[in-house]
Amino acid sequence: MTVLYSWQQICAEKRAARDKSIPNSWLIPQATKSEGSNLLSIPTTCGILTEQEVRITSDYDAVDIVAAIRDATFTAEEVTTAFCKRAAIAQQLTNCLTEIFFDEAIEAARALDEDRKANPTKPLRPFHGLPISLKDSFQLVGKDATIGLVCFVNRPAERESDLVTILKSLGAILYCKTNVPQTMMTADSENNIFGRTLNPCNIKLTAGGSTGGEGALIALRGSVLGVGTDIAGSIRIPSSCNGIYGFKPTSDIIPFSGQQSHVPAGIVGISPSAGPMATSMRSCRFFMETVIKANRTLFNYSSTKIPWLGSSPPSETEPLRVGVITDDTLHTPTPPLRRALRESVQKLEAAGHKIIPIRFKDVLNNMHIIWEMFSVDGSALLNSLIESTKEPLVESVARTGLTTTPGKTLQEYFRINHARSIACEQFNSIWKEHNLDTMLTLPAPHTATPFDEWKVITYTSLFNLFDCPAVVIPVGKVEDIDVRDDAALYGDQDRKVYDMYTGPEFYKGAPTTIQLIGQRQEDEKLASTAIVIDNVLNGHH
Repeated sequence: MTVLYSWQQICAEKRAARDKSIPNSWLIPQATKSEGSNLLSIPTTCGILTEQEVRITSDYDAVDIVAAIRDATFTAEEVTTAFCKRAAIAQQLTNCLTEIFFDEAIEAARALDEDRKANPTKPLRPFHGLPISLKDSFQLVGKDATIGLVCFVNRPAERESDLVTILKSLGAILYCKTNVPQTMMTADSENNIFGRTLNPCNIKLTAGGSTGGEGALIALRGSVLGVGTDIAGSIRIPSSCNGIYGFKPTSDIIPFSGQQSHVPAGIVGISPSAGPMATSMRSCRFFMETVIKANRTLFNYSSTKIPWLGSSPPSETEPLRVGVITDDTLHTPTPPLRRALRESVQKLEAAGHKIIPIRFKDVLNNMHIIWEMFSVDGSALLNSLIESTKEPLVESVARTGLTTTPGKTLQEYFRINHARSIACEQFNSIWKEHNLDTMLTLPAPHTATPFDEWKVITYTSLFNLFDCPAVVIPVGKVEDIDVRDDAALYGDQDRKVYDMYTGPEFYKGAPTTIQLIGQRQEDEKLASTAIVIDNVLNGHH
């Protein structure tokens, strides 16, 4: 007799299997998990990591890690063990992981060390021994890629995503995958399988989505370099919520194919991008350069054959022309974000860079285009996947209304695509008119929000519509001076979003960030420009 499992049983068993993957010696005391709303210091004080492991995971970015392994300061096994242990701590604090394969990772790192000993003159690969974490949607053979949908539990991948193959070929160590929202289309990384990922900067606020697990893991330095995907802000929103760096490339610059998906094969619309999330801007640039140089078109036919030119980055003294977008014309930035942008502009001006005010047009129309493109098939496949297990929608998904938006006729589809082309032309004309090096804006009108309250994707999704690269840079956090006010400019809907900010007490520790935009397919230029601007804003050299 066939036993039919309920969706609740399937989820409970999947969670239990994941939790068993953490060794008992790496478990932290229950009391440690409830020490206030900011969890950032716990990994280094909970007693699980050795002094060397604290140093490896706290003091080095991805570029430093590769150099330290190359110089034999640390072995690949020491580095991988340290990050596996810190990722285990991050999981216990924030529920950020989905698939855990620490044993395989440590074994792979040990094999790298042994190969190096046996072949001391053999050149090391660019990511030799570097642990890289992955969003859950990336497929690895033998492992689930559930993307927050119960129907994909216990259906391990039979082939790996092209980018996974490339990262392995470059010497990277893959050790865990990270949590996402049900459907991967909201800014709250919660699903019925694994539950909700918490924000380690302030556990009362969302970790963002859809790459929220990466955001929390990297903020706690359980990873210093991870890979996310972005179709409306899914790299940039969690980077903003957790105060890390996140780079959304132009589509098809970094291979995306071979991911788990709830979208029909062959659908054409806004293309998602795969890109890096990291603890430093130079790590994002390092990832972009290394993958682009890896002859990625051998692995993936759809990748754009744009080479990494190795152009000299702008000098610190060479003035950049920066177009500043103060808001999206629909949502007023709240006090902490308004201050973050104002101070960033002041620092850039003081460093001699030219600021050019930019005002967007037709934003509401462009947002209608985006929503229509997200629902071309009326979410028919997604609805059938959800219905197959009778799992309920989580709150953030139910609030989007995405699953009930009607599909489009072929004529409507043509109209939408034509409207998109016009919008992209208008956006491109801004670059030509002002001869800009980059645009500076915010990733949202607010910091991380309370659970299930993130509604505004204008500040991120417009740049998916225009298919241009964008990067989030952390610049600070909410301070006592960020007092609540009544400065909403754009009517009732704006006021509702604006009034979510109740003052610095509730939002204490929430990161503040800015966003830089580049021209389409000028990803290398944006990565280099962002390093210059990050140096000005954060004093990194």
